[in-house]
Amino acid sequence: MLKQILWTFLAVAGVASAQTYYAGVVGGYALGPDLTITNGTSKASVGLKGSGVLGALGGGDTAKYWGGEVRYMVQFSDLKLASGGTEVDFSSKTHTVTGDILGYFTPRDSAVRPYFSFGGGVRVLVGTGQESAAQPLSNFAALTATRETLAVGDFGVGLKMRLSRAVHLRLEVRDYIGQAPSKVIAPNTGSKMSGVLNDVVAVAILSYDW
Repeated sequence: MLKQILWTFLAVAGVASAQTYYAGVVGGYALGPDLTITNGTSKASVGLKGSGVLGALGGGDTAKYWGGEVRYMVQFSDLKLASGGTEVDFSSKTHTVTGDILGYFTPRDSAVRPYFSFGGGVRVLVGTGQESAAQPLSNFAALTATRETLAVGDFGVGLKMRLSRAVHLRLEVRDYIGQAPSKVIAPNTGSKMSGVLNDVVAVAILSYDW
């Protein structure tokens, strides 16, 4: 029995020692298509303006071609509502937390590793602007200083490159697709919003591996 326990311990220790863990910082830019709001025969576009993103991540390569990570990003994107040459901007921030699986096309010890990723999590949209009863285009929707938590899924592709024994650079494009908001962007009576909240984010990631 003692021998079996010893062999089990050695096997688990061997697997653990073969794993590679990492932590890193994220920086890039996000841009996505607008949603459409209709009120009768009139239409308006609404969504998030293009903006910079910052974040952090941590994860590990738990197999030769597979890994996983948790990522947090904050997006400094204002809300916008536009129709007929009139545009309304409203300050906001978006916080996104996701867990993802990464699949690599080359082994763990390769200097260059193309990969794909997929996963999901939550997106917290926070309106930080000043509300106004006289907001233009309020017949379509109100942009509000509220907070809304939305489900989000993501997938992407990237390239991981070794800069030194422990430092890696990743270049990545990832698409975040999720529910359209209904509180931070609140459609008015008689208005209907269609589409999904879709952000394409291009980032560079600098990570330290151990």
